Amino acid sequence: MQILLCTLLIFISQCQGFFKNSSLQLNTTTNRYNLTCISNFNDGDLFTNCEYCVYEFFSNGTDSTIYYDCIYLTNSYRRVTQRCTGFSDRSDIGYGLCSKLPFEYFDIDLLCICATDLCNENFTTCRQSVDANPNLPSLSSSIPLLIKESSSITCQDTPVGILNSTYYCVRDSTPYINMTQCEEYVQNHTVLCMYLESNNGNYLTLVALPDEDYEYVLVDQIQFIQKMAVQSNVKQYYNETPNTFYIQWQETLEDNNYTIIYNKCYCMTNDCNVNLTACLQAKTPINKFYRNTSNILLVFILTVFIMMMNFLKLTLNY
Repeated sequence: MQILLCTLLIFISQCQGFFKNSSLQLNTTTNRYNLTCISNFNDGDLFTNCEYCVYEFFSNGTDSTIYYDCIYLTNSYRRVTQRCTGFSDRSDIGYGLCSKLPFEYFDIDLLCICATDLCNENFTTCRQSVDANPNLPSLSSSIPLLIKESSSITCQDTPVGILNSTYYCVRDSTPYINMTQCEEYVQNHTVLCMYLESNNGNYLTLVALPDEDYEYVLVDQIQFIQKMAVQSNVKQYYNETPNTFYIQWQETLEDNNYTIIYNKCYCMTNDCNVNLTACLQAKTPINKFYRNTSNILLVFILTVFIMMMNFLKLTLNY
């Protein structure tokens, strides 16, 4: 019996996936609310198929900026809302003022997340939507939970954009930042590495993702997989282990009948994105992220079963 239990424990450990739901079908995952949200696009286009709508107002003296966003699949603003008033662990929606990260220098960050169509048109409509749905439960998340205190690593990081800085500071950070301090923050809070290459040599990007950004990037990646799944000129493959998440997509350019192959890999060990082979072979202690609760329950049931069998054996011997 003990041998059976050990075998099952090993099997469970090996079957752990990168995502919490190891059998997650990334190309068919569906949304719960399918909301339409106001976007930042100047041409009037709207976000569609959203879980939540986002309105965020930044003020820095006489200058101000408004962000409109769509939250897809799960609450990728989870880390942000932990620094804000008016949010709780029981619900993803809310509104309130948010504190700054060390490299940010705005005066005001007013965030509102709501869950009705076009509710993020302005702060008033967003607040009214939240007040009308005060008990809306939080979305479950398939994204692994990585925190700086237990998961901090180092990654290769290629500067991007005209600012020649790290991906997060250029692409996903708030509008009022000290770039040098932001780069230092990324170095000290990196929890996930990314590797991206193309077979024609036009793309080679190495990215260090901090705790503030990795959930947003992974959710965006899942959304991209779903979009590519319906493209007739694209074939894609993805695979996950406890330590890596790998995607390959082959895009055929119909004009010249040429196929570009892209490889992207996420991993969770020091400098695992130095090349594709290192990323695919990355090995991480399983406690780097929380295990699937159902697997823990299975282990508990098996343990109780073994104890009962041993007790029964002793009883019969007497």
